[in-house]
Amino acid sequence: MTNIAVGDAMFLLGEAAGRPAQVITLQLYRPPVDADPDEWVADYFQHLLASDDLKRVFRRRPARSAVSPSTLRWIDDEPVEIDHHVRRSALPGQGRVRELLEAVSVQHGMPLDRRRPLWEFHVFERLEGGRFATAFKTHHAIADGMSLAKHVLGSLSPDPEKRDCLPPWAVDPNVIQSPRKPRPSESRLAPVLRSASVVRSLVDMARDDSSRVPFEAPPSPLNVKVGGARRFAGDQWQVERLKAVARAAGCTVNDVGLAMAGGALRAYLDEIGTLPDRSLIAMVPVSVRREGSDFADGEGNAFGAMLCDLGTAGDDPAVRLGSIHAQTKAAKDRFGAMSPAEVIAVSKLIMGGAIISSLTGISALPRHPFNLIISNVPATNVPLYSNGARMTDIYPVSMISEAQAMNITLTRYDDLMTFGIVGDRRALPHLQRMLIHLDEALTALEKATAT
Repeated sequence: MTNIAVGDAMFLLGEAAGRPAQVITLQLYRPPVDADPDEWVADYFQHLLASDDLKRVFRRRPARSAVSPSTLRWIDDEPVEIDHHVRRSALPGQGRVRELLEAVSVQHGMPLDRRRPLWEFHVFERLEGGRFATAFKTHHAIADGMSLAKHVLGSLSPDPEKRDCLPPWAVDPNVIQSPRKPRPSESRLAPVLRSASVVRSLVDMARDDSSRVPFEAPPSPLNVKVGGARRFAGDQWQVERLKAVARAAGCTVNDVGLAMAGGALRAYLDEIGTLPDRSLIAMVPVSVRREGSDFADGEGNAFGAMLCDLGTAGDDPAVRLGSIHAQTKAAKDRFGAMSPAEVIAVSKLIMGGAIISSLTGISALPRHPFNLIISNVPATNVPLYSNGARMTDIYPVSMISEAQAMNITLTRYDDLMTFGIVGDRRALPHLQRMLIHLDEALTALEKATAT
């Protein structure tokens, strides 16, 4: 039994009816060419049920401490009923991707059972084209985007002939599990918050024209009370298109992705008549998992936060991209000179208002530290297989929270960049329109940077 780190416990404490704090990674697969799809998926599902030797992060559940009821602790759940966590269902209708995304939207709004380990694995069969899909749903308290991706991608192989791949929750007998590392103590954050580098970083942010400080975000329909109904929209673009823009502009692919999001948000909010006069501000998570750090591998949360003005107040895509690049470069330079504990300390100050909304359920704050979260979770640039079934697509489905009605996450897999957008169904109508506007934003960037 171990205490839950404060950074992880926040996701449990801020959870309420209509505000589940969970993420999903959605994968689409094509069975081996010589296999009958229905028979192959049936055998695959039985293989999943037989994989009951679980990694420690997927064996534990949260509980209150008997000695200190205000303290949340992790306890091992023995035995874990694997058939409760692993589920199989057929898609309705014609099994189109549209029906799949709708099913995932519903799952995203359904909370996990805290009486059991906080994860579920759904297999959706009879997807069009003979494919099937899996959705690995986990609570944000047990894994951030980077650690969840590590579990999912680590269960796959670049070898299409490999037939001993294990599910992402299963212990690989050929890999020695690293001993549990103590998380950096949150009790040390108070002196870190007062450290010279943290104070200097905040002062630099306030003075630097290329940086943004908390609570500059304008009022927007993104910062409202959220309900339990979710909508998920996702689409993909060739990575080479983003790379070509990045090369021409002298920036990064991630900068291009942020500029696409900024352009799409401007068009979407203008379309529904709610575009703020001032530019939207995004919080961009930055992983602090560094070589030799104290963060446990594959579990918990270890990210900092940088703020980025998305340039939604102007319509020039080149200006928007240049501004985003200057901001991200300044933030990377600043964080690069700090320790992980210092980065987290600054980030807690940046996210303060969002944490208050999450914990209290109060969305009507006078000002919000940022308007939405935009993440980038890298996958791999080569095709991956699960026992011969090729993963054709991967979609990130991140969480939304009180006063944060939209989340955008990017994931690169093979030669595609996927955008996954989660939104509150009531606050953000016609969310799928964002996909059209993302495509238009990329085209505008290509034209703006063409030589």
